[in-house]
Amino acid sequence: MSPTLRKVTLQVHRWTGLTVGLVIVMLTVTAAIIVFRPQLEPLTSSHLFDVGQCTRPVSLDTVAANAVNAHPGIRPDDIRVRPGAREAVQVRFADRELLYVDPCSGAVLGEQNKYGGLFGLPEKLHRFKFIEGEVGAAADGTITLVFALVLIAGGLIVWWPPTLVALKSALKFRPHLKGIAFTLNLHNVVGIYTSLVLLVTTLTALPISFQWARDGINWITASPARESKPSSTLVQGGRPLAMESLWQRAQSMLPQPREAVLRYPRKPQEAVEIYLVGSDAPHSNARSYLYLDAYTGEVLKFTPYAQSSLGLKVYWLLVPLHTGEIGGVFVQLLFFLGMLGVPVLAYTGFNSYLRRRFRAAAEIAPLTLRVESIRVETEEIKSFRLVPTNRKPLPAFTPGAHISLQLPDGLTRQYSLCNGPGDKSAYHIAVKREPDSRGGSRVLHERVAEGDALQVMAPRNHFPIDRSAKHHLLLAGGIGITPLLSMARHLQAKGSSFELQCFTRGIKFTAFHEVLSQPEFSGKVNFHYALDPQSLRIYLHSLLRRRPDGGHLYACGPRPFMDLVEDIAAVAWPAEAIHMEFFAADPLASSGSRQPFEIMLARARASYTVPAEKTILQVLAENGVRVLNSCEQGVCGTCVTGVLEGTPDHRDAFLSERERKACDKMMLCVSRARSERLVLDL
Repeated sequence: MSPTLRKVTLQVHRWTGLTVGLVIVMLTVTAAIIVFRPQLEPLTSSHLFDVGQCTRPVSLDTVAANAVNAHPGIRPDDIRVRPGAREAVQVRFADRELLYVDPCSGAVLGEQNKYGGLFGLPEKLHRFKFIEGEVGAAADGTITLVFALVLIAGGLIVWWPPTLVALKSALKFRPHLKGIAFTLNLHNVVGIYTSLVLLVTTLTALPISFQWARDGINWITASPARESKPSSTLVQGGRPLAMESLWQRAQSMLPQPREAVLRYPRKPQEAVEIYLVGSDAPHSNARSYLYLDAYTGEVLKFTPYAQSSLGLKVYWLLVPLHTGEIGGVFVQLLFFLGMLGVPVLAYTGFNSYLRRRFRAAAEIAPLTLRVESIRVETEEIKSFRLVPTNRKPLPAFTPGAHISLQLPDGLTRQYSLCNGPGDKSAYHIAVKREPDSRGGSRVLHERVAEGDALQVMAPRNHFPIDRSAKHHLLLAGGIGITPLLSMARHLQAKGSSFELQCFTRGIKFTAFHEVLSQPEFSGKVNFHYALDPQSLRIYLHSLLRRRPDGGHLYACGPRPFMDLVEDIAAVAWPAEAIHMEFFAADPLASSGSRQPFEIMLARARASYTVPAEKTILQVLAENGVRVLNSCEQGVCGTCVTGVLEGTPDHRDAFLSERERKACDKMMLCVSRARSERLVLDL
């Protein structure tokens, strides 16, 4: 498929889901409710479905008369009998009321509308019976057709990977992904595994809803159209035979049926229509049709199921196939899970769309903030308080979040927020003047003054607090205190269990020492000054040799400090409990070998060569492929992208070691390829 056609298909798929998605969710949720109706209804209405074994049932005329007396003024439509099933006889009236009558005593046991109650109401919604006439069926069928052709088929077309290896990878659920990547992976995997069930249910619904679909079945099978119903011989002044007499005649034609429905003639000349399901029928809709003269009981027409046309057999097979009745409980369970997959698809699709829109909006429309104050925290570190120029509350953020500043000379740099997440009046950052600065810290220290206006991207968080943790251990190395201070303030305000360990060269090099020495942090903050490498190693071994119950570790600081913490913690702390925030890129990002390689975009169906002197991000930008990015150092995590095939050469400071070994995602700004080709989820 060409990229243009695929893009159009994606847009149609997306906007169809956004416009009629709620209706489709309603259809599938109601289908999930009624799929187990045959098993659950006898349990929820046991007084109607377990009336005891009846050796001498009363006549159907007595059953009907008692039902009419209990529901007067309305014409009865039909009588449903299940001989030997220990169930009540159902008498259905023209207003769709069902009266349940004990076949042994003739007593009326209960009354319920066909589309009422625990299972009837969902069926009414599912079949659009709240809209009268053929319009409801047409609406139901139209929505179903849109679902089948646009959402399911279109989704498969958009998703289909270009290679067999990529196909295998695309079928894998990756719970460790975060943000949009996790949402899209869940959407794709659930969509694929439920698509077969959904296609079966939606396509089998078409003949139920549309006459043209039924005619199409007859045309394909070379079957004649259904013949008109025969008529009774109208006898002047004659009276129709008793329904019990006609029932006995029907049993002589098809002995011991497991189900029968006897329809009352609506006009004097109409025949009595009876459909029967034999005891040896292959499924519940394998109907034999019998037409009897209402006055004489003569057999006007009898078509056993075995003699039915192929078209009719196919049609009656599709009905139980649509409801999951064929195949037993296992197939019903598959249908149930398939139906419940649609709300998941609706949520993930809508969620990913909104998150992309909001994320793109945040990238396109930065905030304009004024430098309200600059404070010298240490001889190397300054803190900046940034406030909105319009005095409106700033977007909320979570502990560990950072903002991107657009600095003079076209620089964009990321800085962690230090203030508590509840503070929407300002963003507070701290910046260390780095000797080998690429320009960011030098500009802030030398050229930015109080009163200056800066363009700031809304906060994002790649270093969040784990909400399931029972205890939080925060380790700050030097300027690494910045995101951990926000965490400490948040945890203190919530009354959560935590401790903060600060490692610096001395008290005069410790940013926010005064804040962290306040009584509110007493017993929770420890300062460590000028520890030599061996002493630091010994202390960290003592601190990290045992993981507290439900404990999570958060570390931020210079790379040597972070590497040491990660190596020591890996002995007793599981990978999912270790959270790291790096401020510097991996040295390999610039010093490692740089060979050209090929990248293939699985969704866009495009391939490009990445030369030695360029990054993947640069090559994509040159070819008009927009990928959100920020730091371009492999630190912030903005450009993380799924890898479907090939082996990445990770050179970032964002992914954990476990994530690197998985080889299913990479940072496009710095990382390269160990294999000759990478297939990216783009």
